Amino acid sequence: SEQWLQQLNATCNRLSTQYLSLLRAASSVSALEEGRHDPRAGGTLMKTASDPPPPPLAADVALSSLQCLTATDNILVACNQILTLIRTLRLSLLLMDHDTMHAEECLQVELSRQRADQTLREIARLEPQLLELVQQEENETTTTTTNDN
Repeated sequence: SEQWLQQLNATCNRLSTQYLSLLRAASSVSALEEGRHDPRAGGTLMKTASDPPPPPLAADVALSSLQCLTATDNILVACNQILTLIRTLRLSLLLMDHDTMHAEECLQVELSRQRADQTLREIARLEPQLLELVQQEENETTTTTTNDN
C-alpha cells in the first residue's frame, strides 16, 4: 500500500505540473514579455490576414504549440496511470476477505491511538516549559515596570 500511495503522489504531482505547463504554453504571456523581440529577426507588421507572421511571433506560436502538445500527451499518460492505480485499489479491495479488512481497520485504529498518546505525552512535557517561560516573561515585565516607576 505504501508503494501504491507513492505512485499516486508521483502521478498527481506529474499531472499538476503538466497542467501548469499546458496553461503556460497556451497563454500569450511569452509574447508580451519585455525583451522577447530580437530586432535582427525583422519585426514586420501583418497588415492583412494573408501576410506571414513576423519571425518572432511565428517562433513563439510554434514553441507554444509544441509545448501544448507535449503537455497534453503527458496529462493523458498521467490520467491513464491514475486510472490504473484506481483499478488496482478496487481490485485489492475486492480480493480482501472480511477478516483481513477488519484486521487492517484495527491496525489503523491502534496506530491512531498510539499517535494520540504520543502527542499527549509531548504536550504534557512541553506545557510546564511553556508555563515557566510565561512566568519568567511576566516577572521581567513586572520588574521593568517597577524600575520605571
